[in-house]
Amino acid sequence: MGRIITKEPPAKTLITGIRAIGYNFSTAVADIIDNSISAKSSRIDVITDVAAGKSYVAFLDNGYGMSYEKLENAMLLGSNRDDRPDSDIELGRFGLGLKSASLSQCREFTVVSKVHGAVNAIMFDLDLIEAENKWNLRVLEEKEIQSVPTVDKLFEYTSGTLVIWTKFDKIESRAKNYEDSFREAVAEAKRHVELVFHRFYVTHEIYFNTRRIEKRDPFLCSSAPRQQTGHTEHLVIGGHTIHVTPHTLPFWNTITGEEKALLGYPKSIYDDQGFYLYRNRRLISWGSWLRMGLKSEQNKLARVQVDIPSSLDIIWMLDVKKSSAKIPDVLKEELRASVRDSFVRSKKTVRFPGIKEQQAENKVWIRTVNMHDKTVQYTVNRDNPLVTELFENLGKGESRLLEMLLSQIETLLPKYSIMNDHTDSLKIHDGEDAADNEQLITELIDILAMAKQDDKATLLGRLIASEAYSCLSDKLDYVTRRVLG
Repeated sequence: MGRIITKEPPAKTLITGIRAIGYNFSTAVADIIDNSISAKSSRIDVITDVAAGKSYVAFLDNGYGMSYEKLENAMLLGSNRDDRPDSDIELGRFGLGLKSASLSQCREFTVVSKVHGAVNAIMFDLDLIEAENKWNLRVLEEKEIQSVPTVDKLFEYTSGTLVIWTKFDKIESRAKNYEDSFREAVAEAKRHVELVFHRFYVTHEIYFNTRRIEKRDPFLCSSAPRQQTGHTEHLVIGGHTIHVTPHTLPFWNTITGEEKALLGYPKSIYDDQGFYLYRNRRLISWGSWLRMGLKSEQNKLARVQVDIPSSLDIIWMLDVKKSSAKIPDVLKEELRASVRDSFVRSKKTVRFPGIKEQQAENKVWIRTVNMHDKTVQYTVNRDNPLVTELFENLGKGESRLLEMLLSQIETLLPKYSIMNDHTDSLKIHDGEDAADNEQLITELIDILAMAKQDDKATLLGRLIASEAYSCLSDKLDYVTRRVLG
């Protein structure tokens, strides 16, 4: 067996490579915000100043903060992440984001963190590193910490972290007018952050220079029935589930100013069609069919939401910047099947803009595909409002009996009989024609009369949004008067 040797890479060479990973200003800003969200912060402030010779971008959060030991680890390239298991709020991946994102935009950044009353700060200064070609970092003394821009705001928090970018050599080298370019980069970053973190709007307050970011919704979910949401598919790979939901926007000429604001005032509705890939609710990639060759004028209203857990990063070939991914081959055909519904609706809406259709929020059946075993399972949706209300009205013993019955219905689904009937071109009578509007309204009156829930109006809204009663959605006012009086 040969000798084992340890080699430390030259600092200057490696830093040059890290700075060229491919971040732009907006993706770098988003990467720093990832860390604040992972630190369980509820408020994140991006504060900028373009004063001559003293420009900075500050990221302040009220998260759990870091001790000196954790701060020192965080400043390492490829920091140790063994104590940070995957979770639905963990947005980091390689332990590189803080360093690679920051250094891609500036030659100097400082991290100040407060926890348990103690404040520590470490500076990453490329001038210091390049001077001796070593990984030298500067630990700031108390007096130096006091002079860090906006650090007084950190002191007001019980715990939190402040990241400061300074010495923007890349903007300086490219800009015709530095101040204009700096402000334009910040404005573009704000727009980028609004979309990337749009699903965090309710739980996290993100501000740019004291102004909260605008609310965004690339699917216009609040615009039903003009907007249409299809059935969510659940694809299982290695015990981990990917959720795929097709959406179709309303006909473009009918979209209001308020709806355009929710979309972020897109320059082209055509260019924004495609997959919207989320990792732990954070938007990674959008406005592309990821080389599946599906972009067309007829599909321009189609948007397909794909939610993946961080545990499946490797099969999606997610990059360090968390800004691009590649669809794994094992999923391509299943995704094509999942998006077909959105395409059909997009084409209908483009050709016949007067058509309005309400899609049910709560289906009766949930379809889950296991890609590893090549199996599909149909289960009764336990979140359907009629099912949840029934469980609420039953005692413990009766609830167990109901659960047993639902499990037997799922297990004993007559799949072979259904397949044979379909092969024989027999029409399966499912009772759709028998249930007219008056019968459905009578059912709703009976359900609300027996319901334990005090807020009858909310329950009625959930029921009408469900699959069985969605045909009444265009008569909501009339139904409400009939049912609630």
